Amino acid sequence: MNKLNSKKWIVAVSGGPDSMALLDMCVKNKVNVVVAHVNYHKRDTADRDESCVRNYCEMHSIPFHVIHPKKTTTGNFQAWARDVRYDFFVQCYLNEKADGLLVGHHQDDLIETYLFQKKRNSIPSIYGIAEKTKQGKMLIQRPLLKMSKRDCMDYCIENHVPYQIDESNLGNDYTRNKIRHNIVEKMSQEERKAILKEIKEKNIEKKKIEKKYSPIIKGKQLNYTLIEHEPKEIRLVCLRLWFKQQKRQEANNTKSFFEQLDHVLISRPNYELELNEGLFTCSNRICEIMGNEDKSYKVVLQSIHDFKTPHFIVKAKGLMGVNACTVKESDFPITIRNVRQGDFIQLRFGTKKINRWFIDRKIPLKDRKNWPVVLNCNDEVILVPGIGCNVEHYSIKPNLFVLKY
Repeated sequence: MNKLNSKKWIVAVSGGPDSMALLDMCVKNKVNVVVAHVNYHKRDTADRDESCVRNYCEMHSIPFHVIHPKKTTTGNFQAWARDVRYDFFVQCYLNEKADGLLVGHHQDDLIETYLFQKKRNSIPSIYGIAEKTKQGKMLIQRPLLKMSKRDCMDYCIENHVPYQIDESNLGNDYTRNKIRHNIVEKMSQEERKAILKEIKEKNIEKKKIEKKYSPIIKGKQLNYTLIEHEPKEIRLVCLRLWFKQQKRQEANNTKSFFEQLDHVLISRPNYELELNEGLFTCSNRICEIMGNEDKSYKVVLQSIHDFKTPHFIVKAKGLMGVNACTVKESDFPITIRNVRQGDFIQLRFGTKKINRWFIDRKIPLKDRKNWPVVLNCNDEVILVPGIGCNVEHYSIKPNLFVLKY
């Protein structure tokens, strides 16, 4: 605690024994702190917890900040709650011009997280919980990782520190709760020591791998030929670390995601995979991620004239072919935009989806996103540059030429 004295800290305090013990230790060691509390009103006793923290802060003249967020969307409550919580902590950190955030995670949390990682078969950035991490520029420290939950409760009892128990943690509604109650809380001291040793050893081994393969994974591209003959577990770690290096959310995916990707990369030199935002490509086992930097575009023409954009070129004269079509006055205004899901074109023998056209012509996924299409005033696709025009706009004397740039 003495190492914290020279700085100002936001302390995340829920009212439980771990965070209340952390707060009291800070007070006794004269650490400059500001308390942040989140009341989700998810339990009938939520206001009781807030009062416990508020009263302690008033007794010790500690600045106290609280929010009462309401979930208005569907989806995972725990994920939403964490986002709200840490957004609030960051705001307090900025407003108070603090040096960082203190969180009351303890040894039980560390073991529980590690067992949860093993159950999910994940490849984490660290096994268990790190003593120091960052949320953006905000430093997060966890001073209690060497204390068990029982140690925190004993501290509160011995030092007459008030605390409350979150009743939602007493049940087995969540996987983490099951791990906590059925495994962690039943561990002997010997079992605790063994699992902590295992966590330490895995993190040491992971650091060795990161150091050894850092030159391979630190670039924008990943040359899979440099690791394809390594053991599978090393390949998986390198893959995850490379995704993390690219600042991709897929770095947090389960191990099965990387196993499937690794299987494809070992068996096929060329591969493309659409991500949530962007595109993973592999050409001759050189991997790269095309980001979400490609933006939608739309240009409206009232007349035909020569000009150039970053995505296409328009000309009034040219040769017949797959970049040409014939437009009439009734077609205007003409719109040129990037292709959208569901776009189709009228052919002589029926309609065809543009995406199907791309597939038939083996157009790479990375090129499809910004491919231009030409539409008339009725929003009908009349030309797909490089592929051709619809049946009604074909003639031997085309007057509009659009080339993909």
